[in-house]
Amino acid sequence: MLRTNVVGTTGTGDHLLVLIHGYGADEYDLAALAPILDPAGRCFTVCPRGPIDVAPYGGAAWYDRDEHGVIEPGSFQRSLLALDQLVDAAAAPRGISRARTVVIGFSQGGAMALALSLRDTTTARPAGVACLSGMLQTPDWLRYAWDADGWTGPRDGFPAVYVQHGIHDPMVDIERGRRTRDVLAGHGIEAEYHEYAMHHEIRPESIIDLRAWLDTVLATR
Repeated sequence: MLRTNVVGTTGTGDHLLVLIHGYGADEYDLAALAPILDPAGRCFTVCPRGPIDVAPYGGAAWYDRDEHGVIEPGSFQRSLLALDQLVDAAAAPRGISRARTVVIGFSQGGAMALALSLRDTTTARPAGVACLSGMLQTPDWLRYAWDADGWTGPRDGFPAVYVQHGIHDPMVDIERGRRTRDVLAGHGIEAEYHEYAMHHEIRPESIIDLRAWLDTVLATR
């Protein structure tokens, strides 16, 4: 089981919010977002830690890559399975269905959030997924919903999708965010997309838009 910072809730907590950190960060990195995004406590929030320790600097990662940026499949798949199990472990004891989950990831965590939420699966999908300064990873071995036979675009139960990126991002180039938006659009998934004059970070103006999107998701799903 993933090491997890259980932030909890100050309210009803009838949705589950999963905040997935980026490369080299940890399970405490995004926890401060919870009361800003959800001051009313509509969500029970958990922040998992990636299973790969980043040495010698500390922090954690979700998957390994070689010097050319090629993902090691086993590390990605193990993390995906662990996150899937985490959702059930956090939601079920509180009577929260998977369909009332929102998954938000930053950078490498954004790739994990999209894969967890948009992959080809028989389990219920979350209500919403947000990728912040991240990317849609599309290696041949990762099967998304649109790879399934008979895919005709989003149907009932498909999550709302949100993507935001900084135009000055030196870590994950803005074109990765734009490609994410365009690939999704090519499969009939219209993500809410925002760009900001920022680097590899989360700024107040980006939080305002993310919170507005989350408010809509929680109010309608």
